[in-house]
Amino acid sequence: MLFERARVLSELKELIAEVQHGRGSVAVITGPVAVGKSELAHAVAETARERELTVIRAYMHMPGSEGVRTLAEQVTDGLSGEFPGADAVFRRDRTGVVGETRPEPGQRAGRDGAPRVEEIVGHAAREPLLIVVDDLHQAGSDALDEILRLVRICRTARVMLVLVASDCSYARMPLFHAELLRAPHCRRIRLRPLSRTGVAEVVADSLGPELAQRAAADYYRYSGGNPLALRALVEEWSSTRLLDDGGSESAGSGVPTPGRVSALAVFTSLHRSGPQALAVARGIALLGPAAGLDLLCQLLQSEPEDITRCRRELEAAGVLHGFRFRHPGVAEVVLADPEFHHVRSLRHHTAALLETDGHSAAQVARHLIAADSAAEPWTIGVLREAAREATGHGDWDFAFTCLQLALRGAQRDEERGLVIGEFLRVGWRLRLARVTKHFQECFELQQKGFVPDQETLSLLRIFLWHGQAEPAVTMLLDVAGRGADGPLRTEIQTFLDWARLSHPGFLDRLRRADERTLEGLLETGAMPLRPLTALSRALCESGHTGVSALIEEALADRQLLGDSAGSVLQALLYAGELAPAERWATRSLQDAESAACPLSQGIHQAVRAEIARRRGDLPGAQLLAERALTHMAPRAWGVALGLPLSVLVAVHTARGNADRAEEYLSWSVHPEMFQTFYGLHYLHARGRHRLALGQHSAALRDFRTCEERVHGWGLAQPVLAPWRLGQAEAALALGDRGEARRMTERELNRARGRHPHLRGAYLRVYARTVDRSRRRDVLIDAAEMVSGGRDRYQHFLVLSDLSRAHQEADDLSSARATGQQAWHGAVRCGAERLARTLLPESAITTPEETPVIPEQRLNTAMLSEAELRVAELAAAGETNREISGKLFITISTVEQHLTRVYRKLRVSGRADLRSYLAGGARPTGGVPGPRVRDVRDGVRDAVRDGARESARDGVREGVPAGVGGRRAG
Repeated sequence: MLFERARVLSELKELIAEVQHGRGSVAVITGPVAVGKSELAHAVAETARERELTVIRAYMHMPGSEGVRTLAEQVTDGLSGEFPGADAVFRRDRTGVVGETRPEPGQRAGRDGAPRVEEIVGHAAREPLLIVVDDLHQAGSDALDEILRLVRICRTARVMLVLVASDCSYARMPLFHAELLRAPHCRRIRLRPLSRTGVAEVVADSLGPELAQRAAADYYRYSGGNPLALRALVEEWSSTRLLDDGGSESAGSGVPTPGRVSALAVFTSLHRSGPQALAVARGIALLGPAAGLDLLCQLLQSEPEDITRCRRELEAAGVLHGFRFRHPGVAEVVLADPEFHHVRSLRHHTAALLETDGHSAAQVARHLIAADSAAEPWTIGVLREAAREATGHGDWDFAFTCLQLALRGAQRDEERGLVIGEFLRVGWRLRLARVTKHFQECFELQQKGFVPDQETLSLLRIFLWHGQAEPAVTMLLDVAGRGADGPLRTEIQTFLDWARLSHPGFLDRLRRADERTLEGLLETGAMPLRPLTALSRALCESGHTGVSALIEEALADRQLLGDSAGSVLQALLYAGELAPAERWATRSLQDAESAACPLSQGIHQAVRAEIARRRGDLPGAQLLAERALTHMAPRAWGVALGLPLSVLVAVHTARGNADRAEEYLSWSVHPEMFQTFYGLHYLHARGRHRLALGQHSAALRDFRTCEERVHGWGLAQPVLAPWRLGQAEAALALGDRGEARRMTERELNRARGRHPHLRGAYLRVYARTVDRSRRRDVLIDAAEMVSGGRDRYQHFLVLSDLSRAHQEADDLSSARATGQQAWHGAVRCGAERLARTLLPESAITTPEETPVIPEQRLNTAMLSEAELRVAELAAAGETNREISGKLFITISTVEQHLTRVYRKLRVSGRADLRSYLAGGARPTGGVPGPRVRDVRDGVRDAVRDGARESARDGVREGVPAGVGGRRAG
């Protein structure tokens, strides 16, 4: 890369010509490191060979290095032909100095190690001689004396001597350079980094003129004209372009992206610049943006003149710009240098300097972490402050690292008490399982009074999450004893409101421990937060009236985070508001992902899984629950493990995968889980699983345990786990039909039982307790309750029972049609295996007959992509509302798309569309045929036509109001 070196090379060629004419000379090539001095010397040597000069190359090395030859040996061996310099083999010893390998003893016999003047002069008389000595700045005093003898020879012999030295040689060997100044035949040539124009020429030569015009300024900014760094940057860009077939933004624009290869090139320059300059570079890397002359002098314990000189050398080499590295990746490489042996102690020293100088706590903390040092008292406060700043910016990983180091360094109980609470709060968001080992110490420190009461109230939720109820009770009573009438009273009451709804078993323990204190706190409770009020209403007997309005107010009032967001989700879920719950869970999950919080991600994924399960989307629920478990290890889930496990057990039970459900039931769960709503989910799912296996008595025990827990907590039956439905089914299985009917009638007459989703499920069970003559009408009502996407799985179960009811009434045509619709419903909700056991063979459609849309039957040129998506979903049995929700379009838009689809495909309705897309023939003659009404239409008509008669019959037979009562036939 000899750009901008033409004039210098021309001068050296003139010297070669003078040597050929009998006039010797000395050329000293100096300059900063890695600016092309050796490359220029190599070009001179090649020119000399072309002009038939004898060329000998010698390399200086640090004094004391082993296994390398002296200058005298290299010159005399080169003249004798034993080790020609051009073909010598070089190696790098452990000090990083280049030198030639030492020859075998036999090859050097008779050599005394000193160059003989007669031999050199004699050889020069026969043919001109060029001696190139590289790395002159590493030569010792003996070698310098030998070089000065060669300089004197050059004055009268046909010998040209080229000395290559770095700028640091002026400081290292000033007397030698002074001697050279006295030699009239000595010419000095100082190389500099490439100019902006030179960099542009290099880039244009390598990458093309068009790219050079766009990006030459960036290449100069990162390389400073240093040829070594510039070459590495060009190669990096070329390799990126070759690897990136898609043409990324950086490759397409040609802007260099400084990487590790070019950083290593600059690092190589630093190592060749001498120990003092390298020390300054290390200091700048350590201090970073704070680097300056004063701090560097204190850190390196050097004089300002020395620091300034080294900085200027590195700036001249294109490595630095002021006190900053031009290349953004150099500092990292410098600090990772394995030969930087004292980096940890210097890190600590840097931290102390920055702290004294008033720099940010985060900047100081990063050095303490790198030094793994927190032994001095001042470090604890810095680490705590850095952690608080990091949590404010959402950098929880850094905050956790700071507090982890502070906890290791804190020795006194006062310090540990302050640190451990903050450590548990931050660690709970990221490393939930790791914090458990500190619970006992935290408890002991709190009991001694070293954990602040405000911090203790925050820690109680973490203790309860991991099932530490007994220590939590003791800690709360301790805080209440001091703050029941103080400023913490409101926060204590807010915590109790939250615990009553999230960990209701905790209040039982608290009441047993100190009922008087608890009642005193609850008597004059503060106004609960809107999310907690909404959740409380969702769990009350009167239903979920006003829940949505409260949540809307809460969302408008403040940004919900943590437990408040969880309370909103629970309230929507238990109130049966699945659509807004799903939207809120999705939005909260996005916030959790942006904050990189595995706790929130796992919980929100699990809630979304429960929402999907309640909708009857079994594959979707399974996928979401499995994803939720990937965010945290099972032990890290604490008592909340019951939520994803209950979904997976319920889903696999519903899909007929009993072995998989049993596998999840074998997981170890915390006993305290059963004192929470998560435990109720788990017990209900286990009860359903046992019911499916025929373990009816065991299932009944699980359902009764759910009821006992809720009654003991003083709550009404929530919609979260309808155990009375399970009790009724277990009673039916055990032959107690009367008990099953009484239970279902009681629930159907409750306000909660009027919720369409739950009411349809109770009607399905209730239908089994009435006469066969009335069963079909009750099931038709049940089908209407769970249709419309409210619960696909319940819809499939109801249609399965309705198909059997038609069969019992000898209405085989209706039984087959309803059974086939039930089969399609089973396919949609993922319960095919269970459907094969519930439906008669005549109702089960083979996989080839399922409403799959073969591409060859659909003329995609006729339908747009939007119309095609709507047609597929409509053919699969989705309602307009369901299609609207899935495609995020309005119901009106769905209707417009369907109208165009019917017109383009020349079909009259969904039945014809389903037949056509499944591979059936189009109506003959191309004339739209009569619309075929499907079973769902029939069900709705039956409900509408017989609603009044059903109500009257229901009253006559003691059927709950609103349950279908039309007699079959």
